[in-house]
Amino acid sequence: MGEEESGVIVAFPFLTENGFEAGAIGHFDAISPDPFTRAFYYHYSQLAKIPGLPAPFRGAYCFGVNLATNTTDHYLQETGSWDIALAAAAMFWRFMFYLSPNTVMANGDEFAIWQLWSGTNTVEAGCYVNYTTANGYRLGLGKDIAAASVFLGLKTGEWNCIELKFTSDTSGAGANDDAKLDGWLNGTAFTQVAGTYDVAAITSGVIGVIGQDATTTAGYALFDDIIADDLQIFPPTFRFKTDILLTGSGHAFVGNGRIENVSLMSGAGTDCVVQVFDTDTGNTSDASKMVLELKNTANNELVDPAGVPTDVQRGCYVSLAGTNPRAMVKFSHTPAYGSDGAIRSYGARRRELAGNI
Repeated sequence: MGEEESGVIVAFPFLTENGFEAGAIGHFDAISPDPFTRAFYYHYSQLAKIPGLPAPFRGAYCFGVNLATNTTDHYLQETGSWDIALAAAAMFWRFMFYLSPNTVMANGDEFAIWQLWSGTNTVEAGCYVNYTTANGYRLGLGKDIAAASVFLGLKTGEWNCIELKFTSDTSGAGANDDAKLDGWLNGTAFTQVAGTYDVAAITSGVIGVIGQDATTTAGYALFDDIIADDLQIFPPTFRFKTDILLTGSGHAFVGNGRIENVSLMSGAGTDCVVQVFDTDTGNTSDASKMVLELKNTANNELVDPAGVPTDVQRGCYVSLAGTNPRAMVKFSHTPAYGSDGAIRSYGARRRELAGNI
């Protein structure tokens, strides 16, 4: 147990979590196609140069797909920790999703942004972006593509929190038809999808843009802060906090700022190491950019570094290693952090430095 969101204690560590903070695939096992032709791990400085796009929800990177380039399925695939056997307990997902305000979809267009598959690519459950002239942009839940059956209105031009819960069929194909799919959009619950289909065991999950219609011709779909767990995760309370609990490596903030305190939290193993680097690209290869290091010496010990506060110029990247590490980072004096506009303004003016730091 450990992570706290919205006053609720949820399981720790998470089954998987990914903010793409190294500008790479993270915990996912595969990408398709390989290489990508219209998907990117977008750095905040890249997003700042595209009109209408935000800063990443958290940190320096997010994953995104350009809807205008082509209609080839582009997705990240998890083939291990998202597996769900028949009659297994439910699994939960939470991720942040952004659909750009310049998105162009024709009446009746729909594409998947998350699916669970059995076998090679048999769709058993999915979450879909749907557009009709009568209803506008909506988020739908259901099984196969073009089979979303429950909907909520989707806001474009802002980050949306999507939560999903899948409960497997108790007996499998042809049996009880009691698989369930629940969801929440920015805390509002969908009507449960249940009792309408049976499923096979889940062998992988995908997130990205799948099944895009040719008449969807413009826009960007962005994804960030993807978490899977065996308990509900709940929406984040605040986006721009100045004290951040990290359970995986990532940027606490971008741009220059002051690190007031870093603590290695209780519950971590005795092999945990926390290293803090002055970088906004997740670059830990240059040892000269490391500004702080903590090492645990006894289980459940709280460790604070000597010599803080510490100033950084490019950003604060926190590298976590060991058994169940958690670090609390407190910071201040961050003019490029604190709002979407501040990060975008700084990103538009940012210059590359030698060594990609």
